[in-house]
Amino acid sequence: FATGLTLSQQDALRAQIFGCWSIPLGLPFQGDLRVRIKLKLRQDGTVQSSEILDHARMNMPGQAFYKVLAESALRAIRICQPLRVPSTGYEKWEVMQLNFNPNEMLNP
Repeated sequence: FATGLTLSQQDALRAQIFGCWSIPLGLPFQGDLRVRIKLKLRQDGTVQSSEILDHARMNMPGQAFYKVLAESALRAIRICQPLRVPSTGYEKWEVMQLNFNPNEMLNP
């Protein structure tokens, strides 16, 4: 996470989103499968915009699994809205980067 939130706030947000994330079956769990997503949030925790930071990778040959993984991460964010964010300090968490790594989920 790259946010202006405290560690406990980040942990709560991570738990909320990961609880909505269904990791696709059959992915090759070696190498770098991390999906980085940049979010712009509204004050109520709904997502104004989301962007996959490694978007070009989705269309590269041999990266079909990455595309499936990235789409599953975006779906988790949509399902989990509104995100539970602090009622104050909007400027600190209005824009944030989330990292989705299936290796961390499967091997905590």
